[in-house]
Amino acid sequence: MERSEFHKSSEAFEIVTIGCVLFGILLVLYLIRGLLTPFIIAFIITFFLSPAVDYMEREGLDRTLAVVLLVLLTLIILFILWKLTWSMIQTEITSFQKNAPFYISKIRDSLEHAMKLLEKKMGIVPEGTMQKAMQQKIGDLISSAGNLGFLFKTVRDFTVTLVLTQVIVFFLLKDGRRIRKALIAYVPNKYFETFLNLIHEIDKQISNYIRGQLTSAFFVGVLAIATLYFFGINYAIFIGAVAGIANIVPYIGPLLVLTFGGLLVLIDTGSTITMLKAVGILAFVKLLDSIAISPLAVGRRVHVHPLMVIVVISVGGLLHGMWGMLLSVPLYCSMRVSLRILYRGFVEYGNW
Repeated sequence: MERSEFHKSSEAFEIVTIGCVLFGILLVLYLIRGLLTPFIIAFIITFFLSPAVDYMEREGLDRTLAVVLLVLLTLIILFILWKLTWSMIQTEITSFQKNAPFYISKIRDSLEHAMKLLEKKMGIVPEGTMQKAMQQKIGDLISSAGNLGFLFKTVRDFTVTLVLTQVIVFFLLKDGRRIRKALIAYVPNKYFETFLNLIHEIDKQISNYIRGQLTSAFFVGVLAIATLYFFGINYAIFIGAVAGIANIVPYIGPLLVLTFGGLLVLIDTGSTITMLKAVGILAFVKLLDSIAISPLAVGRRVHVHPLMVIVVISVGGLLHGMWGMLLSVPLYCSMRVSLRILYRGFVEYGNW
């Protein structure tokens, strides 16, 4: 009896230790979250490209060669797309640079008018206080954006992130299985089946969601660009690209795109009709995505209530900005399925 009690106590201590280690890892990841951007991007790209590498390997190609060929093919496709669209992108950039002072002036005037009305409605704030604070903020943003040190730091960070991401993607695609096997080798035999099932389910949850969302985002971006360009909306490529990227974040992303696209078109043209046309196009593309594209790309694999999605995305954005919003849903689903598998393995099946 005493031996049995001692055995249970040691097993419980082992489980608590594992939990503390996992919590410590999560805490460390949170503390160094500012350094994780290239790793997050690399993991997303790896989840998206790994099926192609696996297929090429099954066909008899060496995995390293398959990774090199896939990376080269991806770079060639991106280069071709850049060559085909660069003239239109350059036109939009030139137009935006030319009109930027006008846009800033218009936004400043609108904000000043709104602040003035708000001060009158509140009645307790001295007149001009909020306007001065807002003007100071806009001035700081403009001066920092035009600062050479700020621009140099931005370009440097982007270049470092780009290079690191490519290196990480290469090694994850090449040695991902080996890394996984090395981790599994440290798992005690009695937890082996549960841990293997856990890794499989987490991989399925994250990979299915990311592949589906990226595929959906690609089609939304292309459709939005083509439709906006067809109807003669200025900055069609810019607005469409933002629509595609923001579509990765459920619910919140499309709403932000409708607001952003509508305001940009309104500021650019001053026409409410043109703004409504642009908003209508973006809403139609999103509706088409919800009806036809997303069900095929993402499927019904991720079952989360819309309210929970909004809460999870908000928490993710608070913890790690855009990347937190992007990964919050698959991470939530992974945590949920992990708890279910661990409960079955340790409680229902007695692997305790």
